[in-house]
Amino acid sequence: MNHNQETHGLDLRSYLDQIVQEPIDKFKGFITWTDKDKEEFRILLDELKKPFDRDTETTKEKGDRLEKLVEFIIQKTYFFEIYKNVHTETNEIDEVITLSDRGKQAIQSFNLSRDLIPIKQDLFLGECKNYKSNLGVTYVGKFYSLLSVTGIPFGIVFTQKGLTGDSEGYKDAYGLTKVLRMVESSKGKDFFIITFTMEDYERMLEGTTFFDLVKAKKMEMQLASDYTTFLADNKHEAEEQVKTILSEYK
Repeated sequence: MNHNQETHGLDLRSYLDQIVQEPIDKFKGFITWTDKDKEEFRILLDELKKPFDRDTETTKEKGDRLEKLVEFIIQKTYFFEIYKNVHTETNEIDEVITLSDRGKQAIQSFNLSRDLIPIKQDLFLGECKNYKSNLGVTYVGKFYSLLSVTGIPFGIVFTQKGLTGDSEGYKDAYGLTKVLRMVESSKGKDFFIITFTMEDYERMLEGTTFFDLVKAKKMEMQLASDYTTFLADNKHEAEEQVKTILSEYK
């Protein structure tokens, strides 16, 4: 290969890489929070951190603090929308989260790969539990029953402290989520129950996206490893430019 051919080859590769990178940057433009978004989220997070005072608020008001934070998170994904407190014949679902019309249109209009969104389902369920302690197996079991009844294989439990147990073992509530995944996988289902905690909300305030966390938590369950291992450096080399891409659609 002569010098001209080598140079041409490198230029072609750069050109092709640019074609691939452009829709990825557009996708990041949709999901990257603005400074205003972060400030609004900070206020909601500060409210969530306040100790529960039985003399000044009800248990429902305490729960509403987490629900408002979760609603904000889902809205800022751009691609999903949330329906709260959905009643069925036998249950009440905290959050039904669906791929939005604008999300579907954005994927089509800007030639975005659906696989950029690490949630394969166009509809999944969310459960909010604003307790000061880790959730036990009972709560996981109830959520699993709800997912089973509705036939939905993906759900997120939004908490403050997370579940009992840890990512490397098969004990307690966290272990149950892994066992349930194995059981459902044996039936051919790509099943996940993942959990968000205060630590995750703090990471989102620092720039980690909701989709970054979902992707990492799914990998954690598949490989039985701490999900933080799979969180890449979220400072994009052109973050400021990405923030402005299609900003009028925010």
